[in-house]
Amino acid sequence: MNARKIRYIRFSVEILDSVAKGFALFAGMILLLLVFLIFTDVLLRYLFSAPILGVEDTLQMGMVAVIFGSAPYVWRNAEHIVVDLLPEFKYARLGILRNLSIRLIIIGLMILLSWQAWIGAEDAEFFGNATNMIEIPYEPFYWMIMVSTAFHAMIVFLEAISICMGEEITTPDSDDTSGNEV
Repeated sequence: MNARKIRYIRFSVEILDSVAKGFALFAGMILLLLVFLIFTDVLLRYLFSAPILGVEDTLQMGMVAVIFGSAPYVWRNAEHIVVDLLPEFKYARLGILRNLSIRLIIIGLMILLSWQAWIGAEDAEFFGNATNMIEIPYEPFYWMIMVSTAFHAMIVFLEAISICMGEEITTPDSDDTSGNEV
């Protein structure tokens, strides 16, 4: 029965990894479009003295999509910046407790961010909040933050369950488990 649960969790993590990869691809496409937009704006500004109207608004909202679209994928591939405030423990049980407590903190923070983004989306819809120059509405970006952070919390929750079941957590693209622990 326990092996069945472990297979189910591994399968669930593989599905979430695929979704995270899709979010990251979307974020990467947005980033490429933003680079092209900046390049075009600079060319038009310096060659023809005609900058593109609303580039700053578009860049701000685009960076929201890039950052929150790629965050779950970056977490799963352990490509984020890590600061070891809690020491590595010599005993395995303390290491498990450390990893589990870190994931529980992250789950709490992601749920808090998701909840606040939900509130922000409803407020943005009610008040009609938008950017200054070209009035890009904030609401869809708040919803994207909410979905991304809730999805991130789901990924970390499954990792926490894996830790509780004694499974080693590896990055999605690793073939072996040596040195790829998240």
